[in-house]
Amino acid sequence: MSHQNDEFRGADALHYAENHLRKVRVDPNSWEVEYVNDKTGERWILNYPKSECHGGGIPRLKKINM
Repeated sequence: MSHQNDEFRGADALHYAENHLRKVRVDPNSWEVEYVNDKTGERWILNYPKSECHGGGIPRLKKINM
């Protein structure tokens, strides 16, 4: 798994968030979770873009360009 990626999906998204990022905000209405990488300052959003699918769909972790 490369650290140059701007986006991860599925199990890779959850693994990257759990092992490299710190949770800073949760929006229970949209199922979005905002993370920060304390080493780089990068911000990330974990969401479920196809939330209408069974089980909430596949998670997506995407870097926020600031």
